[in-house]
Amino acid sequence: MKSTHVLILGASGAIARHVIAMLQGKDNIKLTLFVRDASTLGNLQPATKVITGDVLNPAQLNAAMQGQDIVYANLAGAVDKMATRIVASMQENQR
Repeated sequence: MKSTHVLILGASGAIARHVIAMLQGKDNIKLTLFVRDASTLGNLQPATKVITGDVLNPAQLNAAMQGQDIVYANLAGAVDKMATRIVASMQENQR
């Protein structure tokens, strides 16, 4: 079975933590978490990839987007600005 690559932006948020718990350990899911501060994540399974960065930084976001099938954005703050940057990065990194 082909793996699905899932990127969670804002992975330290309360709702994102529920999504992470649901997806971790599934054989067909390759999970990547994107956060500003990785120390806020707690215990993760070894196969979970963590990327520290800022959604508004194009280079960091583009690097995280590479090879992803699904992007889940759990963000707060300048959401309009973030959404614009996320959509642009998704378009640049289409598979």
